[in-house]
Amino acid sequence: MTSLNLHPVPSSSSSSSSKPIPSPSLLKPWDFSYSPSSDGCDKNLLIMFHGLGDSKIPFFNLGKQLNLPSTAILSLSAPDPIPLMDHPSFSWYPTFTPTFDPLPIQNHNPTTHMAKLRNLISILISKEVGWELKDIHLFGFGQGGTIALELGLSIYNQPLGTGEDTPKRFGSITSICASILTHPTSTLNIQTPICYFTRHSPQSAIHQKNLNVLKRAYKDVEVVQASGGNEQMPRNKDEWYGIMKFWGQVLGRKDEGWKGQGEVYEVVR
Repeated sequence: MTSLNLHPVPSSSSSSSSKPIPSPSLLKPWDFSYSPSSDGCDKNLLIMFHGLGDSKIPFFNLGKQLNLPSTAILSLSAPDPIPLMDHPSFSWYPTFTPTFDPLPIQNHNPTTHMAKLRNLISILISKEVGWELKDIHLFGFGQGGTIALELGLSIYNQPLGTGEDTPKRFGSITSICASILTHPTSTLNIQTPICYFTRHSPQSAIHQKNLNVLKRAYKDVEVVQASGGNEQMPRNKDEWYGIMKFWGQVLGRKDEGWKGQGEVYEVVR
């Protein structure tokens, strides 16, 4: 008679699921703040991209205040400092002339630091750090929202790998009051789910233009409509509701493991 050996299987809920905290040297040259998930399970990574003239700190604090389940926070400061400001201020791409006059929007180039961002994502999905692209979610406001959307477009057009199964999509991208600047010339149907928060009237020409560009690039675009007309972050629970609902649909959930009574054993012949 064949003998059977029973070996206890550790519960996945009790095993460690945290990711290593990235060091400044690992993510160099990026200036960042990082916080692991408050529940000890790093299932999702939310990367925060601040708006023009801001820095990593307010968006790092926002990420922690959101307290999304099983979600670590990585907040970046943009690479280009803006001088003569009374607080640390940064830009994701050139926005002003040497005499500090605003550049025309047609002269904005959101791909200026794209190579550095792609390298950052490569490090995050490396074996050393351990994230999967589908578990990385992007959140950006204004200029930062444009950068997040452009990064999703770049990863689709030039995946970070050579195999047929190389992933081409993030877990999601949430853009606050911003669209893509490098307009796709054809429909791409990128699979990354998009949450587009806007204050423009649905009947306005700029709203229709921004939405058409987004839908030309991304297959699934969920619009969260707010009032005000200006470029502003969500201001209250009602304006955050649509974004939180979107995250509830796209964020990964931790494996709760075996829910029955007793222990789980592996049968080995």
